[in-house]
Amino acid sequence: MTTSRRVPFEEDIRELYDNAPCGYLSSFVDGTILGVNQTFLNWTGHTREVLLSGKRLQELLTAPGQIFYETQYAPLLQLQGFVKEVALEIVRKTGDPLPVLVNSVRQQSRGNPSTVIRSTFFDATERRKYERDLLTARRNLEEQVLNRTAALEREVSERRRAESDLKELTSKLLKLRDEEQRRLARDLHDSVGQLLTATIMNLDAIARESSNLNDRGKKCLTEAAELVRETVKEIRIVSYLLHPPQLDESGLPSALRWYLDGFSERGDISAELVISDEFGRLPQDLETALFRIVQECLTNIHRHSGSKTAVVQLFRSSDEVHVEVRDFGKGMARELSHGVGLRGMKERVEEFGGTLSIKSNSSGTVVTAKLPLARLRPTAAVRA
Repeated sequence: MTTSRRVPFEEDIRELYDNAPCGYLSSFVDGTILGVNQTFLNWTGHTREVLLSGKRLQELLTAPGQIFYETQYAPLLQLQGFVKEVALEIVRKTGDPLPVLVNSVRQQSRGNPSTVIRSTFFDATERRKYERDLLTARRNLEEQVLNRTAALEREVSERRRAESDLKELTSKLLKLRDEEQRRLARDLHDSVGQLLTATIMNLDAIARESSNLNDRGKKCLTEAAELVRETVKEIRIVSYLLHPPQLDESGLPSALRWYLDGFSERGDISAELVISDEFGRLPQDLETALFRIVQECLTNIHRHSGSKTAVVQLFRSSDEVHVEVRDFGKGMARELSHGVGLRGMKERVEEFGGTLSIKSNSSGTVVTAKLPLARLRPTAAVRA
């Protein structure tokens, strides 16, 4: 009974061994093949007799695999007694080499002093295909990323170029506006002012001969002379607001003192200027920019803040100019923080490589501009 049941069991084991989906191979340390299952034979195309006739495992590998086996696989197996998940290729009698994954373990059989290496081989064809597909997908993705990155870099470069062109255009427009205001101020002060002055002189001459006029004529003459004088005054104010002559003749401190005095007289806001007597002169375009910044700040204070006082402070160091305009009103509304006036101030500051900051709350607003002297254009020489 015992014998009759044991034989089929051993045959079943042999059948499972031979027909397993993986290849089994046993060998000596030098690679000489001792045993192999049918699956491995089917893969290689060799007969069992051929493989057991003294062939070594490394002879069944491709050239790179043979080198790897001799230099790394066998020494590692000898050192640690096992090797896991090593990718090799088995040469077949027909067809391309078969990619496999090998797991090997060193064993010493009972009654046999020789060390035996038992190896299991798994067909890695699908895995190889999957890895190649994954590698291809990764390369395609990397290529797409590179292309998209290049496109983004071009887009950023074009945007920066557009921003640079816009800044350059804005700078030119600001210069043109300043020059046009300077020209208009000069024309109003010189040409129109002279014409009106001549008109006043003629009216005064007529007034000296007014004895021949009736009362109505005398009254109209007096009113006309007064209207012309008021017109001259208003034109002088407009001219100075467009571009005060002190800015070119005496410099920024003088122009600001004149402007703040007039600002306080024209409105109900007391404006104070804090500036050192040793402030000195700056390049013309920088003085114009600072004057326009202060002018825009005070205009906003007058229109929106509700403050009764304002303080303008200017000071300079060896490498930077600071201007600060402070009010004590109700704070800046959100829509004003993106207004045209503030945007113009920012553009003026950025033209010189400076910074503009605005701090506002219910207690008031502080606008601070910092402009580096080191980045002034070489052509803008400081005047004595």
